[in-house]
Amino acid sequence: MRNIILILCLIFLCSCGYTSVYKDKKLQVFQINIIEMTGDKEINNLIRNELKLYSSSDSNQKYDISINSMYQKHIISKNSSGVVIDYRISVNTKIKINLNKETKNLEFKESINIKNNSNSFEQNKYEQNIKRNFASSIREKFLIKIFDLNDN
Repeated sequence: MRNIILILCLIFLCSCGYTSVYKDKKLQVFQINIIEMTGDKEINNLIRNELKLYSSSDSNQKYDISINSMYQKHIISKNSSGVVIDYRISVNTKIKINLNKETKNLEFKESINIKNNSNSFEQNKYEQNIKRNFASSIREKFLIKIFDLNDN
């Protein structure tokens, strides 16, 4: 009886209907030239490194982009003695795409509320991880927009 339940669970889980976002898209290879980066250098470098993964120098399809990002860390709450308890970390990134003498402006916003950690080393590591995740998320959103631009 236990084996039958296990087999049924495997059958249902394997055919749950998951498909990749890019399944129906052909693997589109394009070249991304970053002309200008302004704003927060660390976020811009993380985004640039993420975009390099999808850029091919031998592609006919070229996009010239400018990246402007702003990183903010706001205090949300403090305790009665004035020690910070919660922060809000947010990144606002504007990407200007130049394609065929036409300019498209895209804006991506990411934010998260975090608790303050008394260990500053762990707090910095956690914030670096959040920044990398934000850059990855912005890359994914940017690629979806690029695929949509190509479909139109």
